[in-house]
Amino acid sequence: MIKIENLSQPYGLKGIHCTIPTGKLVGIMGANGAGKSTLLKTIAGILPIDKGEIWFDDNRLTAMSATQKSQQLAYLAQNTEIHWDLSVYDVIALGLPNPLNRAKEQEKVRSISETFSISHLLEKSFRQLSGGEKARVQLARCCIKNAPLLLADEPIAALDPFYQIDMMEQLKSLTPSHTCVVAIHHLSLAYKFCDEVILLNQGQIIANGEKTQVLTAENLAKAFGIQAEIDEAKKEIMGIEKLSNENVKY
Repeated sequence: MIKIENLSQPYGLKGIHCTIPTGKLVGIMGANGAGKSTLLKTIAGILPIDKGEIWFDDNRLTAMSATQKSQQLAYLAQNTEIHWDLSVYDVIALGLPNPLNRAKEQEKVRSISETFSISHLLEKSFRQLSGGEKARVQLARCCIKNAPLLLADEPIAALDPFYQIDMMEQLKSLTPSHTCVVAIHHLSLAYKFCDEVILLNQGQIIANGEKTQVLTAENLAKAFGIQAEIDEAKKEIMGIEKLSNENVKY
């Protein structure tokens, strides 16, 4: 379990207080500039904490060494491009926490490749892959070290609809053995796949908890300035329209 207590951060988070349960897919949502990426990077230990604390079970994030953080979490950045001509095999192997002999390395790389259905890509150049294939490879790289927590910063933003669904299915498949926290804009996919949602507005939490309690028409109006129809039975958010300025409540 991750506990965030009264977290403030120089880049815009203000008084964040919430709990992220173990073994769930949790979405961080909000408009552009709401603080989604900042919150993820702060949980990952990439950005500093100005006030408050983040706990990984009984361990304070600020007291953890780089090695301890690496053992606890994997971070999938928003930009997954690689500027070297590496094979898919080499990209995945970069995620291994420690050097292994060649036989053990191959075993681990091939095993995680089978999990994400990318074994046929191992000898290809990463640069030659489609956006969806690159996303799967980078997810495999993050997961090969088997850290209990995966943080993913808008992993479906640059993908076409097929691979958006595919990526969310892959993330969902990691639970309940792993905890996944994902920054996401896509309302319907968040409503379909996430177990819980943290909804941000201007660096503060509007609501957090079970998705049907958070992604309500009232909260969507506050966070995004939109009106929407929510079908709980079909797990869909439809009929999205902009609210006029006088109807937006911040």
